[in-house]
This record gives sequence, C-alpha cells and structure tokens, in this order.
Amino acid sequence: MALVDFDLVKKHLRVLHDDDDTEIAAYQAAAENIAVEHLDRPVYAAAEEIPSEADAYAMVITPAITAAILLLIGDLYENREADPTLDGDAVLPRPVRALLAPWRVWRTCTEETNETSA
Repeated sequence: MALVDFDLVKKHLRVLHDDDDTEIAAYQAAAENIAVEHLDRPVYAAAEEIPSEADAYAMVITPAITAAILLLIGDLYENREADPTLDGDAVLPRPVRALLAPWRVWRTCTEETNETSA
C-alpha cells in the first residue's frame, strides 16, 4: 500500500489531468522506496498496518517523511532524463536528507560482520 495519497501527489505536482498517472505512480513507488531504504526501517501509512511481529524500528509515516517523498516525486517527475553533467552522484537532495535525518536508523556493525568483511 502507498505511503502517500495519490491525490496529494498530483496536487503537489500541480497535475490536473490523468495522462501522466502511470508515470506518476511509478515515480511515487520509487520515491517511497528510496525514502524507506534511506531510513533503514519499515514505514507504514497507519498504525493499524504495523504487524504485531514488526521490526522494533517500525513506524508510522510522519509529515516530514511525507514531504521528503513529495520532494523526491517532484524531482523524478520534473527531471525525467539523466543529467549528463553529473558524474554518478547518488546523494539525496539536501532538503530530502534534512527531512529524513531525524527518523533514520543508524545501525552499527557487529564484530562478526567486521571479521567476515576483513
């Protein structure tokens, strides 16, 4: 299930027609995935969606995470082609990082992980 309401996404993009709905839905799915992966925790649209055996870091989406997802969708919608002047920089835009930072889980490596990677 989507984290952000599709009507809100279209309102954010100022799209009044249905011609781009398939593309917008794809950008929405990608943006939500990017945000959740960056947060490194499960995010749900509502508390009742969180399963009882959920990860201890599971959370309900916040207004800041919603805003970050909307910014990512807007960027994907407006910049549909790769920018040839960029050299593969995959860093999230600063406003998106700022909105997600308070909710991001910073995990530490275990000693076992460090030993196997050496």
